[in-house]
This record gives sequence, structure tokens and C-alpha cells, in this order.
Amino acid sequence: MSADVSNPIQDLLQRRLMLVSTISALTAKTHRLIQEHSGAEMEILRLELALGRSPAEGELLHALAKAEADAEAIRSRQEDCAAEIEVAEAAVSEVDRLIAASKEKR
Repeated sequence: MSADVSNPIQDLLQRRLMLVSTISALTAKTHRLIQEHSGAEMEILRLELALGRSPAEGELLHALAKAEADAEAIRSRQEDCAAEIEVAEAAVSEVDRLIAASKEKR
């Protein structure tokens, strides 16, 4: 085999490595979002407690609405990230199938 002809299994392994790297980065992003969401939930609880003491406080109501919107946006980003992980994991499964098929041909 000449040096300029690529090995299909090596190409598949390289693709798999890139996908696993993507999954790792997305998993790290998911963990950051979990922490961010926990912080947002703590802020919501803090504001709800403050409103329990001063229910007519307009500034607190506004801050609570903003914190709830922030938490929802974070949840949405978590869902998007989970969907991206699923796609990448499916791609890894497909690459694994192709690697196995390539090995069987040898």
C-alpha cells in the first residue's frame, strides 16, 4: 500500500476520536449548565423567601421573573446539549459498526 492511500480503519478511528472529543466537550458543557441552573434555582428560592417577607416589593417580583426566565433558558440549553450528545453518540455507534465491518472484510 502506498503512503498516499489512506487506511479506511485509521480514517474511521480518527473520526471516532473526534466524535468522542465532541461528546467530552458537550458533557463538560452539560455539567457547567447544571451548575448554572443550580445557581439560578438558588436565586429563585432566595427571591421567593424575600417576597414572603415583603410580598408587595415590585423590584423583587421583577428580579424573580428574570431569574425564572434565566432558569428556563438554561434548561433549554441543557436540552439542546443533551440532543447534541445523543446525535454524537449515535454517530459513534455508526462509526463503531463501520470499524467492525471493515475488520470483518480483512
